[in-house]
Amino acid sequence: MHEPKTTGVQATKTSLRIVSAIEERGGTATITELAGELELAKSTVYKHLLTLETAGVVVAGDDGYRLGLRCLNLGGIARRYDGVYEIARPEVRKMADETGELANLMFEEGGLGTYVYTARGERAIDVDTRLGQRVYLHTTALGKALLSSLPDDRVTEIVDEHGLPAETEATITDREELFAELEEIREEGFAFNREERVGGLGCVAAPIDTGDRRNAAISIMTPISRLTADRSESLYTDVLGQTANVIELNLAHAGEWQA
Repeated sequence: MHEPKTTGVQATKTSLRIVSAIEERGGTATITELAGELELAKSTVYKHLLTLETAGVVVAGDDGYRLGLRCLNLGGIARRYDGVYEIARPEVRKMADETGELANLMFEEGGLGTYVYTARGERAIDVDTRLGQRVYLHTTALGKALLSSLPDDRVTEIVDEHGLPAETEATITDREELFAELEEIREEGFAFNREERVGGLGCVAAPIDTGDRRNAAISIMTPISRLTADRSESLYTDVLGQTANVIELNLAHAGEWQA
């Protein structure tokens, strides 16, 4: 179990809540909107925004405050620090070119999944995935692949913290069902998502053995009709298996990586 954390600095918590609220509103929000949503005084929100603006985390505009490009720089550093992103990115790109579909790389952090790279093939679908987007792990093939890489006690901690909320009627919301599926993923090496997060969307994913680096997985995302078509499922799993193997070999022989 994780050691209990201290309560931290309240002012920092408030600033982070403001940043998260701007993110959840699509990247832009007014002082009035933030004050109402977070139940804070407008003067308090304004003071925090001024501090965040000085640091380049937010930028003031005519329609409110938006996230600053400093966030892009910080995110770029965050996804590159241990070398997994740099090694996996070109292989995910090749996977998209080979299948024509949308290929993704996801990292687990704090019990959630974060999309850190997506590559579009010539027939890739338009979905709501974006770089930096965080999702519940149990709702996606990528997330279930990530969970399968973790010991059961850590999975239990994640479920206790985040729950198993439903995104669609097909989402797994039962703990026993989730653990049973994770066992299947560990045996077969692949995770599937059949309209569990978005209706009409299918996905197949594979975990990456990164050694002592961060928890990672790759996926191919496609309309459910293409995933269930003859031979498509085996085609996607073959490509995923080969790609995961190349990434793992490259990571194993990468030596020490320096950002």
